Amino acid sequence: MRPAARRGRIRCRPINAKCGVEERQGSTMSRIERSMWTKGTVRLVLALSVATAFVLARPLSGQEPASRPEFHVTLAGDAIINTAPEARESVPGFMGVVNALRKGDASALNFEGTFATSPEAYPVFDSGGTWIFSDPARLKGLQWMGFNMFSAANNHSVDLGVPGLLDTVKEFKKGGAVFAGIGENLAQARAAAYLQTAKGRVGFISRASTFSASAPAGQARQDMRGRPGLAPLRFLTTYRVDAPTFESLKRMRQDLKIGGGGEGGAAGPESKLVMSLTGGRYGASAVTFERSDKPGIVTTAHPDDLKDYTARIRDAKQMAHYVVTYSHMHEAAPEGNTVPAQFITEYARAAVDAGVDVWAASGPHVLRGIEIYKGKVIMYSLGNFIFENDLVIPQPQDNFDNYELGVEALPADFFNARTDFDRKTWPANPLMWEAVVADVTFRGGRPAMVTLTPITLGFGNKRTDRGYPQLANLTAANKILQDLQKLSKPYGTTIVIKDGIGTITINPGTTTSQAGR
Repeated sequence: MRPAARRGRIRCRPINAKCGVEERQGSTMSRIERSMWTKGTVRLVLALSVATAFVLARPLSGQEPASRPEFHVTLAGDAIINTAPEARESVPGFMGVVNALRKGDASALNFEGTFATSPEAYPVFDSGGTWIFSDPARLKGLQWMGFNMFSAANNHSVDLGVPGLLDTVKEFKKGGAVFAGIGENLAQARAAAYLQTAKGRVGFISRASTFSASAPAGQARQDMRGRPGLAPLRFLTTYRVDAPTFESLKRMRQDLKIGGGGEGGAAGPESKLVMSLTGGRYGASAVTFERSDKPGIVTTAHPDDLKDYTARIRDAKQMAHYVVTYSHMHEAAPEGNTVPAQFITEYARAAVDAGVDVWAASGPHVLRGIEIYKGKVIMYSLGNFIFENDLVIPQPQDNFDNYELGVEALPADFFNARTDFDRKTWPANPLMWEAVVADVTFRGGRPAMVTLTPITLGFGNKRTDRGYPQLANLTAANKILQDLQKLSKPYGTTIVIKDGIGTITINPGTTTSQAGR
C-alpha cells in the first residue's frame, strides 16, 4: 500500500503543464492559497534578479574599487622608430625617460608604421606620407623601455600593403605584445586587447580617424572573408556657408553637372547641398554644404563607428578593471593644429560615458590639451615620443617623384629635398620636438592624479642625432608645461607646475570643461 502523500509537497506536471501552482499532492489549493503562493514566487524572482544585477555590476575581481591597490597607467605619443633604444642605455637623459615609463603598471604608445618583413610586402599607392617600416627587433627595444601595450591603428598601418600589415600582426604576436587596432578583418581590428598585471587587468582599444581610403578593415561574412586593415573612427564634415555662397555653389553644381543632391524642408528652400565628383551621395569625394548664418566647418562622429566603439568599451569594462583607449587623429579645428576637430571631442566624451578611464590620442605630432571629464582623463594629443621620420630607408620611387628626383637619386637626396635641408616642415617646427610622458595614478580604482614629465627630442640637431626622447631641462620643461597649460585652459583643466613636473589633481566625478557639463 502506498504511503499517504504529505501535505504541502509541490508536484510537477508533465512538460506541457504548469508546475507547482495548481496542484499539491493530497490537497487542493484554495484561491487565497494560490494568490499567496504566486505573490511569494514573484517576490522571490524579483529578489533574485536584483541580487544578480548587483553581482554583475561589481568589479571583475572580488575587491570593491575603494580597496583596489594604487595603479599607474603611463602613456607616450607617436613612435616612428628605426634605431635601437638599447644603444642609448648610457645616456642619462634618455634613461630618465625610461625609468619614468617603467614605473607604470601599464605603459602604452602609438606604434606608427609596420614591421613589414615578407617578400610579398609592397609600398601601396596611397601611403600616410612616408612609407614607414621598422625592424621587428625594435619591438623588443620598446618592450625593454617598459611599454606593454601598443596602439597600432594609424595612417601608416597599411603603408606596405596587406602583407605588411599582416607581418605587423605576426611580429606583435611573436613578441608576446598586447596590441590593438589592426587585424585580419574588422572584428579583429576593433577588438579590445587585455593586459594582465599583478595589480589588475587592463582593457585596451585602438582606433584611427586618419587613414588612406584602402586602410580600414572589412567585415567578414559567411560567404566572404574579411579585409585586413585598421579599426576606423570615421567622421562627417559639413561646410556651413552664407546664402550668397550657397546659391553660387548651386549654380556651379548645375553648370558643371556635378553629381549630388539637396536637402530641405517640404515647403522651405534647399538647406543642404551635397556634391560628389563620383556621382555618389556617400562617395569618398562627396562634400556637404549647408546654408547658415554662421559660416564654419562642422565635424561629427560617424554614427556606425560611434555605436561600435562605445559598445566595445562597455564590453571591455565588464572584462577588465581599467579601460584605456588610444586613437590616432590628425584632424584639427580651424583654430590650428594644436586644437582637435569637433568630432574628436565627441568621440572622447562618448568613450568616457561608455566606461573609459583614460582616453589618449596622438597624430598631429604636437601636444594638444588635457580635459578631465566626469572624473576621467582625456588627452587630445601626447605629441611625438620617438620621431625618426627622416631615417626610414629605402623609400619607393613615388616619394622621389614628388620632388622631381629620378631613379638615380639616393635617400638623403629625397629627405633633403622634402625639408629643404631642414629649413621647412617638421625639422623647422620646435613644437614637434617637445612633448610629455603622462602617468595616470589610480587610487581606489579611479583616476586620482596625472603626472606630466616633459621631454625633448633634439630640435635643431642633425637627423642622425634627433628623434629620441630625453628629460627636458628645467627651462624647456617649464616652457612645455606652460604651453600645455594654455592648451588645456579651454577645458578648465588646472596644471600645477613644480620643479619642471606638471600635476593634475582629479576629484571623483569632476568635469573641468563647461561644455562637458
